[in-house]
Amino acid sequence: MQRPKLVAALVVLGVLIAGIALGVAADRVVCDSRHERTADSRAYWDRIGKEWGLTTAQRQVIDSLMDAQREKITAIYTPLRPSLDSASARAHEVSDSTMAHLRLVLTPEQREKLDTMRAEMRRREAARRARRDEDLAKIR
Repeated sequence: MQRPKLVAALVVLGVLIAGIALGVAADRVVCDSRHERTADSRAYWDRIGKEWGLTTAQRQVIDSLMDAQREKITAIYTPLRPSLDSASARAHEVSDSTMAHLRLVLTPEQREKLDTMRAEMRRREAARRARRDEDLAKIR
């Protein structure tokens, strides 16, 4: 009797982890902070510039091209934002329901760990969304 509960809990946990990974990946692809990506991109090109011996003029052209690319990609995804937000809200409902069921099979100590993990994920997600919203407001 105990083994089926354990298997069910592991399946639910696996689905939860897969959902979180998918959500994080989609969020990064679609709406991650431009500032973060700009900083990452500039750091990448700083490193490449040193390795390849790029001139200042080449770096200016590369930076300009990368900025233009970010603007164009953001413009592509901006109209999709309402649909993505709606899907995200529904996914949160499913996740919350799954968590409620998952909590039933966890010990109190395990529930604490789950709550801590979820709170940290939600905090990071809220910070990413806030940065994204700031970036979108600057574009409009």
